[in-house]
Amino acid sequence: MTTAGTLTAALGAERRKGNLSAETEQHLRHELRRAGWQSDDSALVEPISLEIERLEREAATLRKLRAEIFGAAESRPGD
Repeated sequence: MTTAGTLTAALGAERRKGNLSAETEQHLRHELRRAGWQSDDSALVEPISLEIERLEREAATLRKLRAEIFGAAESRPGD
């Protein structure tokens, strides 16, 4: 199996476990198809890195909104 195929299978497994949203899985599958199934690893790593950055920005925004609206007392340990 290609690296892209292995990654695609792993994304599906993590989605089924509840560790990855269906939206993130579908977006990454689309980006992997765009990069090409036979692409080298560096071409496959780039869309994953961009998705991680996007998700980190999203999480930071949600934390900020939670703090602004509900106050810092509502924060969970580790946030």
